[in-house]
Amino acid sequence: MRIKKEIESVILLALVKCVSEQCYILNHQHKMQVKQKFNRLFKAAKQYEKEIDLIMESTGDFGVESVYDTIMETINDSKTKVYEQIKD
Repeated sequence: MRIKKEIESVILLALVKCVSEQCYILNHQHKMQVKQKFNRLFKAAKQYEKEIDLIMESTGDFGVESVYDTIMETINDSKTKVYEQIKD
């Protein structure tokens, strides 16, 4: 059970890093109230990401990074497929 919780935590932390990256990409796309809410989300994700990075550096455990890379690859592959479908 302990290992399953650790795996779930690593996946969650990797997803937070992915959300942070996607927020960065869309940073200047919104207006007024939506932009304020978006900026709060972006700020929270960045702060959480910094905490994750500090923990990874202090422990030397970069497992989150490999899960993050895999998830981002999947996201980018999905984007490519959607863009190709739109062109057709």
